[in-house]
Amino acid sequence: MVMVMPSKTTASAIMRRKLVTLTEETTVMEAVAALLKYKISGAPVVDGDQRLLGLVSELDCTNHLVNALSNNEPTGYVSEVMTAEVKTVPPDATLLTLAHHFNQLRVKRLPVVDEGGRLVGQVSRVDLMQKLYELAKPKARAKAKPLYLSAVRDTDEIPAKLDPDSSW
Repeated sequence: MVMVMPSKTTASAIMRRKLVTLTEETTVMEAVAALLKYKISGAPVVDGDQRLLGLVSELDCTNHLVNALSNNEPTGYVSEVMTAEVKTVPPDATLLTLAHHFNQLRVKRLPVVDEGGRLVGQVSRVDLMQKLYELAKPKARAKAKPLYLSAVRDTDEIPAKLDPDSSW
């Protein structure tokens, strides 16, 4: 079976549009609460116009909390712990492009942004894997119903002849 990577499937077809987002003014404690509540490992940080400013991960928050607790300091804001330089993809990025970025960058998510830098969605590794699985899965074949032909007959019984010239 030969599989071909479809070139028409794009990030916009598999991205998640409803995202938990944070702002720079979100406290680290609020960010942690959101990550725990929604059971996510990170969230995009956006401004008032939904332009992407960065990402904050559970690792960012964990490291910040360890430092704050170790030094008996107050926790800060997302702007202090977020990763500001984030690789993004456009909505028309292909599956192959997404796979390449995940492989090279070793990230869990790629924000999808429009031409103006506004966050329009996010593709995670699991989103990509799900789509690739669907494409690689053998197509369900329609099962043919068995055709039963009765060839059993009583040797004393003469079959009806439809064609007088038939040898049957």
